[in-house]
Amino acid sequence: MNIPIPESLKRRPRILNLLHLLKLIQPFSATNERELACLERHAAGKKLAVEIGTALGVAAMRIAGKLDPRGKLYCIDPFEEHNPVAKICTRQLRRSGLSDRVVFIRGFSGQVAHQIPKECDFMFVDGDHSFDGLKTDWDIVQHCLTPGGIVCFHDTTIPREEPDRKFGSVQFFNEVIARHPDFQLLETCYSLNALKRLKQT
Repeated sequence: MNIPIPESLKRRPRILNLLHLLKLIQPFSATNERELACLERHAAGKKLAVEIGTALGVAAMRIAGKLDPRGKLYCIDPFEEHNPVAKICTRQLRRSGLSDRVVFIRGFSGQVAHQIPKECDFMFVDGDHSFDGLKTDWDIVQHCLTPGGIVCFHDTTIPREEPDRKFGSVQFFNEVIARHPDFQLLETCYSLNALKRLKQT
């Protein structure tokens, strides 16, 4: 049985970890169901994927579950191994039978960029939503995503349903990413934009 999670409790990771350990709650995410389904569509059959910003692992599970059976998902997140959020994430992946498809790189994306594999065919960017934060992650995408690969950027469009969602990532996406000639916009799903890399310059 899963109990509803009050908003106030979502900011209490130690309590959430205990409830998850007892199988009373499921992990939650700011990425909504429409966006998660979009990630699944674009990750389907991919062999080498990267997620920047993993938190409780909801999107990671959805992505990893759709990869090629021999595919790997590299999750980039600064949480430490014994952090309660990390515990929930790794426990849920284990319960879902997906642990063998996921590799964690612990650290902020800009600090561990040299550890992120090249020739990725799918990337999900959901890290630092500031202008400079997305600039850092965009540099990583350009170095790691292979031509023909798909990248999805969360919180890079302000949804009509939530006009108060104002992130620096929206500005950077509109001013830089959306104008890049080597990338083609495939779809916008709520706050998420999916693009295909056409070539590598």
